[in-house]
Amino acid sequence: MSDIRAAQPGAGTEPLVRLRGVSKRFGKIAAVEPLDLEIRHGDFLAILGPSGCGKTTLLRLIGGFLTPTAGRIEIDRVDVTERGPERRPTNMVFQGYGLFPHMNVRQNIAYGPRLARVPREQIRARVDAIIDLVHLGELAERAPEELSGGQQQRVALARALIMKPKVLLLDEPLAALDLQLRKAMQDELRRIHASIGGTFVFVTHDQGGTIDAIDGGALYDSTVPG
Repeated sequence: MSDIRAAQPGAGTEPLVRLRGVSKRFGKIAAVEPLDLEIRHGDFLAILGPSGCGKTTLLRLIGGFLTPTAGRIEIDRVDVTERGPERRPTNMVFQGYGLFPHMNVRQNIAYGPRLARVPREQIRARVDAIIDLVHLGELAERAPEELSGGQQQRVALARALIMKPKVLLLDEPLAALDLQLRKAMQDELRRIHASIGGTFVFVTHDQGGTIDAIDGGALYDSTVPG
């Protein structure tokens, strides 16, 4: 599986992601209070808090979908504060999956590398490897509408992972699943994280599910200031 491992960070003891005094306001509303946060290489960091406390905003700040009102964001010792998501070594899995309905599983997963003009043979090899990693081999030719919620979630994960991000951002990825599927996907996330050696940042409001999911990772409670 060496061809689908997450991009390796630079040498040294510096954290992979560092937020320095980062805040975000929407008019008079403070979505994220000034925050210092460090995420280490290989962490599985869970950000826990109730709806409306700023978890998704924080994730979008790290991913470049929002620009902070104040503060700086560094990834692998590079200041990315003013960079958009296309210029950051991150990828994001959204709660709604965002699969293309007119493409089958294989085509959905291959979309990013094709857009990046990766050579065709490399795309084929990487797609085959990632499909094997997330156990979608028998479903590769199916359309999204023919998949269960858990299967769609695995396709969304595969589509993000194939781009080899240094940081994978997961925004409530299990919220739409029933309890049994959530527990199964928690196991899948642990297995995939261990397999590729990447850094995952996982946002959720489900305290019990979070504790099960991180199992040896780190937990950040976003209801606690700073």
